[in-house]
Amino acid sequence: MVLEYFYTNYVKYEETKKLFRTLIITTIAFILTLVFLLILAKIYLPAGLLSTVDISNLLSYGYFGIFIITLLGGTFFPVGSPAIVATAGALGFPKIPVVIITSVGYTLGICINYFLAYEFGTHYVKKKIGNEVYKDISEWWNKWGILLVVLFALFPILPFNLLALLCGLFRFNILYFILINFGSNLLNSYIFIYLGASAASWIGLF
Repeated sequence: MVLEYFYTNYVKYEETKKLFRTLIITTIAFILTLVFLLILAKIYLPAGLLSTVDISNLLSYGYFGIFIITLLGGTFFPVGSPAIVATAGALGFPKIPVVIITSVGYTLGICINYFLAYEFGTHYVKKKIGNEVYKDISEWWNKWGILLVVLFALFPILPFNLLALLCGLFRFNILYFILINFGSNLLNSYIFIYLGASAASWIGLF
Protein backbone atom coordinates (compact mmCIF):
# COMPACT_ATOMS: atom_id res chain seq x y z
CA MET A 1 0.00 0.00 0.00
CA VAL A 2 2.80 2.44 0.86
CA LEU A 3 4.62 1.71 -2.39
CA GLU A 4 1.39 2.00 -4.35
CA TYR A 5 0.70 5.41 -2.77
CA PHE A 6 4.28 6.51 -3.46
CA TYR A 7 4.10 5.40 -7.10
CA THR A 8 0.75 7.07 -7.62
CA ASN A 9 1.62 10.42 -6.10
CA TYR A 10 5.35 10.93 -6.49
CA VAL A 11 6.68 8.79 -9.34
CA LYS A 12 5.67 10.11 -12.73
CA TYR A 13 7.88 8.20 -15.14
CA GLU A 14 8.08 4.53 -16.01
CA GLU A 15 11.88 4.57 -16.01
CA THR A 16 11.89 5.54 -12.32
CA LYS A 17 9.26 2.94 -11.46
CA LYS A 18 11.31 0.30 -13.22
CA LEU A 19 14.41 1.31 -11.25
CA PHE A 20 12.65 0.98 -7.90
CA ARG A 21 10.93 -2.27 -8.86
CA THR A 22 14.32 -3.69 -9.80
CA LEU A 23 15.82 -2.58 -6.49
CA ILE A 24 12.97 -4.08 -4.48
CA ILE A 25 12.94 -7.38 -6.38
CA THR A 26 16.72 -7.69 -6.19
CA THR A 27 16.71 -6.99 -2.46
CA ILE A 28 13.95 -9.53 -1.75
CA ALA A 29 15.68 -12.15 -3.90
CA PHE A 30 18.98 -11.50 -2.13
CA ILE A 31 17.40 -11.83 1.32
CA LEU A 32 15.57 -15.06 0.43
CA THR A 33 18.72 -16.54 -1.10
CA LEU A 34 20.74 -15.58 1.96
CA VAL A 35 18.19 -17.15 4.33
CA PHE A 36 18.19 -20.34 2.25
CA LEU A 37 22.00 -20.53 2.29
CA LEU A 38 22.09 -19.91 6.04
CA ILE A 39 19.68 -22.77 6.64
CA LEU A 40 21.77 -25.08 4.46
CA ALA A 41 24.91 -24.02 6.31
CA LYS A 42 23.23 -24.64 9.66
CA ILE A 43 22.26 -28.16 8.59
CA TYR A 44 25.36 -29.31 6.73
CA LEU A 45 28.44 -27.40 7.92
CA PRO A 46 30.30 -28.92 10.87
CA ALA A 47 30.19 -27.03 14.16
CA GLY A 48 33.28 -24.96 14.96
CA LEU A 49 34.43 -24.92 11.34
CA LEU A 50 36.17 -21.54 11.66
CA SER A 51 37.17 -21.69 15.31
CA THR A 52 40.68 -22.96 14.52
CA VAL A 53 41.23 -20.88 11.37
CA ASP A 54 43.96 -18.25 11.61
CA ILE A 55 42.71 -15.11 9.83
CA SER A 56 45.77 -12.96 10.62
CA ASN A 57 47.13 -13.31 7.08
CA LEU A 58 43.69 -12.68 5.63
CA LEU A 59 43.44 -9.44 7.59
CA SER A 60 46.54 -8.05 5.85
CA TYR A 61 44.87 -8.17 2.45
CA GLY A 62 41.25 -8.35 3.53
CA TYR A 63 41.04 -4.79 4.82
CA PHE A 64 42.43 -3.41 1.58
CA GLY A 65 40.07 -5.57 -0.47
CA ILE A 66 37.08 -4.46 1.62
CA PHE A 67 38.09 -0.83 1.15
CA ILE A 68 38.35 -1.17 -2.65
CA ILE A 69 35.03 -3.03 -2.92
CA THR A 70 33.14 -0.47 -0.85
CA LEU A 71 34.82 2.39 -2.72
CA LEU A 72 33.57 0.93 -6.00
CA GLY A 73 30.19 0.23 -4.41
CA GLY A 74 29.82 3.94 -3.73
CA THR A 75 30.00 4.71 -7.44
CA PHE A 76 28.06 2.72 -10.05
CA PHE A 77 29.60 -0.72 -9.72
CA PRO A 78 27.12 -3.31 -8.38
CA VAL A 79 29.62 -5.03 -6.11
CA GLY A 80 27.36 -5.74 -3.14
CA SER A 81 29.05 -3.74 -0.39
CA PRO A 82 26.60 -4.83 2.39
CA ALA A 83 27.23 -8.49 1.54
CA ILE A 84 30.99 -7.94 1.79
CA VAL A 85 30.63 -6.29 5.20
CA ALA A 86 28.40 -9.11 6.45
CA THR A 87 30.88 -11.69 5.15
CA ALA A 88 33.70 -9.95 7.01
CA GLY A 89 31.63 -10.25 10.17
CA ALA A 90 30.95 -13.93 9.51
CA LEU A 91 34.68 -14.59 9.05
CA GLY A 92 35.48 -13.06 12.40
CA PHE A 93 37.02 -9.76 11.29
CA PRO A 94 37.21 -7.24 14.15
CA LYS A 95 34.09 -5.10 13.95
CA ILE A 96 35.44 -1.59 14.58
CA PRO A 97 38.20 -1.61 11.89
CA VAL A 98 35.79 -3.05 9.30
CA VAL A 99 33.09 -0.50 10.13
CA ILE A 100 35.55 2.40 9.81
CA ILE A 101 37.19 1.09 6.62
CA THR A 102 33.91 0.34 4.86
CA SER A 103 32.41 3.67 5.92
CA VAL A 104 35.41 5.59 4.59
CA GLY A 105 35.47 3.56 1.37
CA TYR A 106 31.78 3.93 0.60
CA THR A 107 31.79 7.62 1.54
CA LEU A 108 34.69 8.31 -0.83
CA GLY A 109 32.93 6.40 -3.61
CA ILE A 110 29.76 8.44 -3.11
CA CYS A 111 31.81 11.65 -3.08
CA ILE A 112 33.26 10.73 -6.47
CA ASN A 113 29.72 10.85 -7.87
CA TYR A 114 29.12 14.17 -6.14
CA PHE A 115 32.20 15.83 -7.61
CA LEU A 116 31.66 14.37 -11.09
CA ALA A 117 28.18 15.87 -11.20
CA TYR A 118 29.48 19.11 -9.67
CA GLU A 119 32.12 19.38 -12.36
CA PHE A 120 30.31 18.12 -15.48
CA GLY A 121 26.76 19.31 -14.87
CA THR A 122 23.28 18.40 -16.05
CA HIS A 123 24.22 16.60 -19.26
CA TYR A 124 26.50 14.21 -17.37
CA VAL A 125 23.85 13.46 -14.72
CA LYS A 126 21.11 12.79 -17.26
CA LYS A 127 23.43 10.50 -19.19
CA LYS A 128 24.19 8.50 -16.04
CA ILE A 129 20.71 8.09 -14.55
CA GLY A 130 18.39 8.70 -17.50
CA ASN A 131 16.26 11.70 -18.30
CA GLU A 132 13.07 10.42 -16.66
CA VAL A 133 14.76 9.37 -13.42
CA TYR A 134 16.47 12.76 -13.39
CA LYS A 135 13.13 14.56 -13.67
CA ASP A 136 11.51 12.54 -10.89
CA ILE A 137 14.39 12.86 -8.43
CA SER A 138 14.80 16.56 -9.25
CA GLU A 139 11.15 17.12 -8.38
CA TRP A 140 11.57 15.23 -5.10
CA TRP A 141 14.64 17.36 -4.40
CA ASN A 142 12.67 20.57 -4.86
CA LYS A 143 10.03 19.32 -2.41
CA TRP A 144 12.09 17.71 0.34
CA GLY A 145 15.76 18.68 -0.08
CA ILE A 146 17.87 17.60 2.88
CA LEU A 147 15.18 15.20 4.11
CA LEU A 148 15.63 13.28 0.87
CA VAL A 149 19.39 13.06 1.46
CA VAL A 150 18.87 11.66 4.98
CA LEU A 151 16.22 9.18 3.80
CA PHE A 152 18.35 7.84 0.95
CA ALA A 153 21.38 7.65 3.24
CA LEU A 154 19.65 5.62 5.96
CA PHE A 155 18.04 2.96 3.78
CA PRO A 156 20.55 0.83 1.80
CA ILE A 157 17.84 -0.22 -0.66
CA LEU A 158 17.60 3.36 -1.95
CA PRO A 159 20.16 4.37 -4.61
CA PHE A 160 22.12 7.00 -2.68
CA ASN A 161 24.84 6.91 -5.32
CA LEU A 162 22.29 8.29 -7.78
CA LEU A 163 21.08 10.95 -5.39
CA ALA A 164 24.71 12.01 -4.88
CA LEU A 165 24.70 13.17 -8.49
CA LEU A 166 21.81 15.51 -7.75
CA CYS A 167 23.60 16.74 -4.61
CA GLY A 168 26.64 17.62 -6.67
CA LEU A 169 24.63 19.13 -9.48
CA PHE A 170 22.59 21.37 -7.18
CA ARG A 171 25.63 22.28 -5.04
CA PHE A 172 24.30 20.72 -1.84
CA ASN A 173 26.53 21.76 1.08
CA ILE A 174 29.55 19.46 0.88
CA LEU A 175 30.13 19.38 4.65
CA TYR A 176 26.55 18.31 5.38
CA PHE A 177 26.74 15.83 2.53
CA ILE A 178 29.88 14.15 3.88
CA LEU A 179 28.63 14.12 7.48
CA ILE A 180 25.25 12.58 6.57
CA ASN A 181 26.86 10.13 4.18
CA PHE A 182 29.60 9.02 6.57
CA GLY A 183 27.27 8.85 9.57
CA SER A 184 24.77 6.65 7.74
CA ASN A 185 27.58 4.43 6.46
CA LEU A 186 28.86 3.92 10.01
CA LEU A 187 25.39 2.84 11.11
CA ASN A 188 24.72 0.59 8.13
CA SER A 189 28.18 -1.00 8.26
CA TYR A 190 27.77 -1.82 11.94
CA ILE A 191 24.35 -3.37 11.31
CA PHE A 192 25.65 -5.57 8.48
CA ILE A 193 28.81 -6.73 10.24
CA TYR A 194 26.74 -7.51 13.34
CA LEU A 195 24.29 -9.51 11.21
CA GLY A 196 27.17 -11.40 9.61
CA ALA A 197 28.75 -12.23 12.98
CA SER A 198 25.37 -13.23 14.43
CA ALA A 199 24.67 -15.50 11.45
CA ALA A 200 28.04 -17.23 11.86
CA SER A 201 27.35 -17.73 15.57
CA TRP A 202 23.87 -19.14 14.85
CA ILE A 203 25.26 -21.57 12.30
CA GLY A 204 27.93 -22.61 14.81
CA LEU A 205 30.99 -21.74 12.76
CA PHE A 206 32.84 -20.55 15.88
